[in-house]
Amino acid sequence: MNILIGFLTAIHVVIAVFLIMLVLMQKSHDQGVGAAFGGGMTDTVFGGGTTTALVRLTIYFACALLATTVLLAILHSHHGTTSSSLLQKVSQSAPSVPMTAPVGSPMPMPSTAPETQPLQPANSSTTPQPAPATSSGSTAPAAAQPEPAK
Repeated sequence: MNILIGFLTAIHVVIAVFLIMLVLMQKSHDQGVGAAFGGGMTDTVFGGGTTTALVRLTIYFACALLATTVLLAILHSHHGTTSSSLLQKVSQSAPSVPMTAPVGSPMPMPSTAPETQPLQPANSSTTPQPAPATSSGSTAPAAAQPEPAK
């Protein structure tokens, strides 16, 4: 099946390239993109009645592109059902674990905070030091500052 998908994909790409070339070779009403190929190139190469021939070829190639698209979609969908997905492989290989705890045993609760021991000062006879100065320039909190004399 992989060979058929690869072959149809190659045909699909070739049909798409030819369809692009056919559309670009057609005359437009304003001679837009068709002028890039020399204006009257299609008349010179294919003759005077090229408009109908190019339109018919464009229709045939568009139908072929649609057909290969549908065939590739069908082949890819059937190709996917024969092989199992990654989720199915994981669920089959994983050991079964009971979803509920036994009724008689309580579930241990995980602690959210790490256990720490209270900090002890190195020397208990020392007095507490004042807080360091902040970036605003004050050395102590506003409540502890003496009021200026008036």
